Amino acid sequence: MQFFVYFTMAAGQQPRQSAPPSQEAMAEIGKFHEEAIKSGVIVSTGRLSQTTTRVRKDGDQVSVTDGPFIEGKELIPGFTVIRVDTKQEAIEWVTRYRDMMGMPELRIAEIFG
Repeated sequence: MQFFVYFTMAAGQQPRQSAPPSQEAMAEIGKFHEEAIKSGVIVSTGRLSQTTTRVRKDGDQVSVTDGPFIEGKELIPGFTVIRVDTKQEAIEWVTRYRDMMGMPELRIAEIFG
């Protein structure tokens, strides 16, 4: 099973953390990432642009519109794709990761296909 792990924030907002990680915590996070990548749990990581492009087809007409779009109230500034055997394992992994990062909330969504 693969899960999309992410957090959201409003445009222009900074990620809310309880406190910036110490150097020791950053080293622990780095080690955690390295182990998770080597074990195959972390499939990929990245961040998304704050702007989007909409591609819409109506009949034979294709229109392309650059955003941001007014209905996009929340941005996904960073994400991780993980591969685990169960949803419970994903929750446990995300809980551990969230605690290390000091983030109040992370969200997960199963990826199908």
